[in-house]
Amino acid sequence: MSEVYGPSGYIEGYPEGIERHFWHISRNDIVYRWLAPRLKAEDLVMDVGCGTGHVVREFRSRGMKIQGVEMGSPPISPGAEAAIHTQKDLFDLDPELKRRINAVLLLDVIEHMADRREFLRRLFEELPNCRQILITVPARMELWSDYDEYWGHHLRYDRQGLEADLVDSGFAPRKISYFFHWLYLASRVMGWLRIPKRTDFKPVKPGSLKASFHRILGLVTRLESRLVPGSLAGSSLICIADRTH
Repeated sequence: MSEVYGPSGYIEGYPEGIERHFWHISRNDIVYRWLAPRLKAEDLVMDVGCGTGHVVREFRSRGMKIQGVEMGSPPISPGAEAAIHTQKDLFDLDPELKRRINAVLLLDVIEHMADRREFLRRLFEELPNCRQILITVPARMELWSDYDEYWGHHLRYDRQGLEADLVDSGFAPRKISYFFHWLYLASRVMGWLRIPKRTDFKPVKPGSLKASFHRILGLVTRLESRLVPGSLAGSSLICIADRTH
Protein backbone atom coordinates (compact mmCIF):
# COMPACT_ATOMS: atom_id res chain seq x y z
CA MET A 1 0.00 0.00 0.00
CA SER A 2 1.30 3.48 -0.83
CA GLU A 3 1.08 6.58 1.38
CA VAL A 4 -1.95 7.70 -0.66
CA TYR A 5 -4.76 5.14 -0.79
CA GLY A 6 -6.52 4.24 -4.01
CA PRO A 7 -10.18 3.16 -4.17
CA SER A 8 -9.43 -0.37 -2.93
CA GLY A 9 -7.49 0.97 0.04
CA TYR A 10 -10.46 2.99 1.22
CA ILE A 11 -12.80 0.05 0.73
CA GLU A 12 -10.58 -2.26 2.78
CA GLY A 13 -9.55 0.26 5.42
CA TYR A 14 -12.85 2.10 5.84
CA PRO A 15 -15.73 -0.28 5.10
CA GLU A 16 -19.33 0.45 6.01
CA GLY A 17 -19.74 0.94 9.75
CA ILE A 18 -16.03 1.39 10.50
CA GLU A 19 -17.03 3.84 13.25
CA ARG A 20 -18.79 0.94 15.00
CA HIS A 21 -15.64 -1.22 15.08
CA PHE A 22 -14.25 -1.61 18.61
CA TRP A 23 -10.80 -0.43 17.52
CA HIS A 24 -12.12 2.90 16.31
CA ILE A 25 -14.59 3.26 19.19
CA SER A 26 -11.71 2.89 21.63
CA ARG A 27 -9.12 4.99 19.80
CA ASN A 28 -11.57 7.85 19.23
CA ASP A 29 -12.48 7.83 22.92
CA ILE A 30 -8.91 8.15 24.18
CA VAL A 31 -8.02 10.75 21.51
CA TYR A 32 -10.99 12.93 22.46
CA ARG A 33 -10.35 12.57 26.21
CA TRP A 34 -6.74 13.65 25.78
CA LEU A 35 -7.28 16.53 23.38
CA ALA A 36 -10.61 18.19 24.23
CA PRO A 37 -9.64 19.52 27.69
CA ARG A 38 -6.60 21.25 26.19
CA LEU A 39 -8.52 23.21 23.55
CA LYS A 40 -9.97 26.70 23.70
CA ALA A 41 -13.49 27.18 22.36
CA GLU A 42 -12.24 28.94 19.22
CA ASP A 43 -9.39 26.50 18.45
CA LEU A 44 -9.37 24.83 15.04
CA VAL A 45 -8.19 21.22 14.88
CA MET A 46 -6.99 19.66 11.63
CA ASP A 47 -7.19 15.87 11.24
CA VAL A 48 -4.36 15.13 8.80
CA GLY A 49 -4.79 11.94 6.78
CA CYS A 50 -8.42 11.84 7.87
CA GLY A 51 -9.51 9.05 5.52
CA THR A 52 -13.28 9.11 5.08
CA GLY A 53 -13.70 11.73 7.79
CA HIS A 54 -15.51 9.58 10.36
CA VAL A 55 -13.38 11.02 13.20
CA VAL A 56 -14.15 14.56 12.00
CA ARG A 57 -17.85 13.76 11.90
CA GLU A 58 -17.86 12.28 15.42
CA PHE A 59 -15.83 15.06 17.03
CA ARG A 60 -17.89 17.77 15.33
CA SER A 61 -21.00 16.12 16.80
CA ARG A 62 -19.37 16.58 20.22
CA GLY A 63 -18.84 20.28 19.60
CA MET A 64 -15.19 20.31 18.52
CA LYS A 65 -14.18 22.76 15.81
CA ILE A 66 -12.42 20.34 13.46
CA GLN A 67 -11.69 19.85 9.77
CA GLY A 68 -9.85 17.10 7.90
CA VAL A 69 -7.43 16.88 5.00
CA GLU A 70 -6.81 13.77 2.87
CA MET A 71 -4.47 13.36 -0.08
CA GLY A 72 -6.61 10.75 -1.79
CA SER A 73 -10.24 10.71 -2.95
CA PRO A 74 -12.15 8.78 -0.27
CA PRO A 75 -15.90 8.35 0.00
CA ILE A 76 -16.71 10.94 2.69
CA SER A 77 -18.75 10.04 5.76
CA PRO A 78 -22.24 11.58 5.47
CA GLY A 79 -22.40 14.84 7.37
CA ALA A 80 -18.67 15.58 7.15
CA GLU A 81 -18.49 16.63 3.50
CA ALA A 82 -18.16 20.39 4.12
CA ALA A 83 -15.32 19.90 6.61
CA ILE A 84 -13.03 17.63 4.54
CA HIS A 85 -10.39 18.80 2.05
CA THR A 86 -9.71 15.94 -0.40
CA GLN A 87 -6.91 15.52 -2.92
CA LYS A 88 -4.94 17.97 -0.82
CA ASP A 89 -1.61 17.85 0.94
CA LEU A 90 -1.62 19.57 4.33
CA PHE A 91 0.97 22.02 3.11
CA ASP A 92 -1.06 22.93 0.02
CA LEU A 93 -3.99 24.24 2.03
CA ASP A 94 -4.82 27.93 1.76
CA PRO A 95 -2.23 29.96 3.73
CA GLU A 96 -4.93 31.68 5.78
CA LEU A 97 -6.40 28.30 6.77
CA LYS A 98 -2.95 27.06 7.78
CA ARG A 99 -2.52 30.11 10.03
CA ARG A 100 -5.83 29.31 11.73
CA ILE A 101 -4.86 25.75 12.71
CA ASN A 102 -4.22 25.46 16.46
CA ALA A 103 -3.96 21.69 16.86
CA VAL A 104 -3.22 18.75 14.58
CA LEU A 105 -4.32 15.12 14.77
CA LEU A 106 -2.07 12.50 13.18
CA LEU A 107 -4.02 9.32 13.81
CA ASP A 108 -2.02 6.33 12.57
CA VAL A 109 -0.44 8.40 9.81
CA ILE A 110 3.28 8.98 10.30
CA GLU A 111 4.21 5.29 10.34
CA HIS A 112 3.41 5.33 6.59
CA MET A 113 6.02 8.03 5.93
CA ALA A 114 9.63 7.35 5.01
CA ASP A 115 10.60 10.91 6.04
CA ARG A 116 8.62 11.25 9.25
CA ARG A 117 10.90 13.78 10.92
CA GLU A 118 11.04 15.98 7.83
CA PHE A 119 7.22 15.99 7.73
CA LEU A 120 7.00 16.96 11.42
CA ARG A 121 9.64 19.68 11.01
CA ARG A 122 7.73 21.12 8.06
CA LEU A 123 4.50 20.99 10.04
CA PHE A 124 6.22 22.98 12.80
CA GLU A 125 7.47 25.56 10.30
CA GLU A 126 4.36 25.98 8.13
CA LEU A 127 1.68 25.94 10.83
CA PRO A 128 2.92 28.80 13.03
CA ASN A 129 -0.12 28.83 15.31
CA CYS A 130 -0.31 25.07 15.85
CA ARG A 131 0.29 24.85 19.59
CA GLN A 132 -0.04 21.09 19.94
CA ILE A 133 -0.20 17.85 18.06
CA LEU A 134 -1.74 14.55 19.07
CA ILE A 135 -0.31 11.42 17.46
CA THR A 136 -1.31 7.77 17.54
CA VAL A 137 0.89 5.08 15.99
CA PRO A 138 1.18 1.29 15.93
CA ALA A 139 3.57 0.18 18.65
CA ARG A 140 6.17 -2.47 19.46
CA MET A 141 8.29 -3.96 16.69
CA GLU A 142 7.89 -7.41 18.22
CA LEU A 143 4.33 -7.28 16.83
CA TRP A 144 5.51 -6.68 13.26
CA SER A 145 3.47 -8.82 10.86
CA ASP A 146 2.16 -9.11 7.32
CA TYR A 147 -0.46 -6.55 8.34
CA ASP A 148 2.26 -3.89 8.67
CA GLU A 149 3.82 -4.90 5.38
CA TYR A 150 0.47 -4.81 3.58
CA TRP A 151 -0.47 -1.34 4.83
CA GLY A 152 2.90 0.18 4.08
CA HIS A 153 4.17 0.75 7.60
CA HIS A 154 7.84 1.64 7.93
CA LEU A 155 7.99 0.76 11.62
CA ARG A 156 6.10 0.19 14.83
CA TYR A 157 7.09 2.75 17.43
CA ASP A 158 8.23 2.56 21.03
CA ARG A 159 7.98 5.46 23.49
CA GLN A 160 11.59 6.56 23.08
CA GLY A 161 11.39 6.59 19.28
CA LEU A 162 8.21 8.66 19.15
CA GLU A 163 9.50 11.12 21.74
CA ALA A 164 12.76 11.51 19.79
CA ASP A 165 10.94 12.26 16.51
CA LEU A 166 8.83 14.93 18.21
CA VAL A 167 11.69 16.61 20.08
CA ASP A 168 13.78 16.70 16.89
CA SER A 169 10.90 18.48 15.14
CA GLY A 170 10.33 21.23 17.72
CA PHE A 171 7.60 19.66 19.88
CA ALA A 172 7.81 18.74 23.55
CA PRO A 173 5.93 15.55 24.51
CA ARG A 174 3.66 16.24 27.50
CA LYS A 175 1.92 12.91 27.87
CA ILE A 176 2.60 9.55 26.24
CA SER A 177 1.00 6.17 26.80
CA TYR A 178 0.58 2.73 25.33
CA PHE A 179 -2.99 1.57 24.83
CA PHE A 180 -4.75 -1.56 23.48
CA HIS A 181 -2.96 -3.62 26.12
CA TRP A 182 -5.13 -6.71 25.70
CA LEU A 183 -4.67 -6.50 21.94
CA TYR A 184 -0.90 -6.50 22.45
CA LEU A 185 -1.17 -9.78 24.39
CA ALA A 186 -3.53 -11.28 21.80
CA SER A 187 -1.14 -10.28 18.99
CA ARG A 188 1.81 -11.85 20.78
CA VAL A 189 -0.11 -15.11 21.17
CA MET A 190 -1.11 -15.05 17.50
CA GLY A 191 2.53 -14.51 16.57
CA TRP A 192 3.70 -17.42 18.71
CA LEU A 193 1.02 -19.66 17.16
CA ARG A 194 1.76 -18.28 13.68
CA ILE A 195 -1.84 -17.25 13.17
CA PRO A 196 -1.95 -14.66 10.34
CA LYS A 197 -3.51 -11.28 11.07
CA ARG A 198 -6.23 -9.99 8.77
CA THR A 199 -5.22 -7.07 6.57
CA ASP A 200 -8.68 -5.56 6.23
CA PHE A 201 -11.62 -4.44 8.34
CA LYS A 202 -15.02 -6.03 7.81
CA PRO A 203 -18.30 -4.08 7.60
CA VAL A 204 -20.21 -3.59 10.86
CA LYS A 205 -23.88 -3.02 10.09
CA PRO A 206 -26.05 -1.07 12.55
CA GLY A 207 -28.28 -3.16 14.77
CA SER A 208 -26.44 -6.38 13.98
CA LEU A 209 -25.13 -8.92 16.50
CA LYS A 210 -21.66 -8.00 15.28
CA ALA A 211 -22.29 -4.35 16.10
CA SER A 212 -23.36 -5.31 19.63
CA PHE A 213 -20.19 -7.37 20.07
CA HIS A 214 -18.02 -4.48 18.93
CA ARG A 215 -19.86 -2.06 21.20
CA ILE A 216 -19.25 -4.28 24.23
CA LEU A 217 -15.62 -4.88 23.30
CA GLY A 218 -15.20 -1.16 22.75
CA LEU A 219 -16.56 -0.41 26.22
CA VAL A 220 -14.18 -2.94 27.78
CA THR A 221 -11.24 -1.48 25.87
CA ARG A 222 -12.15 2.07 26.85
CA LEU A 223 -12.28 0.98 30.49
CA GLU A 224 -8.89 -0.70 30.10
CA SER A 225 -7.36 2.56 28.83
CA ARG A 226 -8.51 4.29 32.01
CA LEU A 227 -7.33 1.63 34.45
CA VAL A 228 -4.18 0.02 33.03
CA PRO A 229 -0.92 2.01 33.39
CA GLY A 230 0.18 3.50 30.08
CA SER A 231 3.75 2.38 30.72
CA LEU A 232 2.70 -1.24 30.11
CA ALA A 233 3.07 -2.50 26.55
CA GLY A 234 0.17 -2.01 24.17
CA SER A 235 -0.28 -2.45 20.44
CA SER A 236 -0.64 1.33 19.98
CA LEU A 237 0.93 4.52 21.33
CA ILE A 238 -0.64 7.92 21.90
CA CYS A 239 1.25 11.13 22.56
CA ILE A 240 0.25 14.76 22.93
CA ALA A 241 3.01 17.32 22.43
CA ASP A 242 3.28 21.10 22.66
CA ARG A 243 5.09 23.53 20.43
CA THR A 244 8.34 24.59 22.09
CA HIS A 245 8.37 28.17 20.74
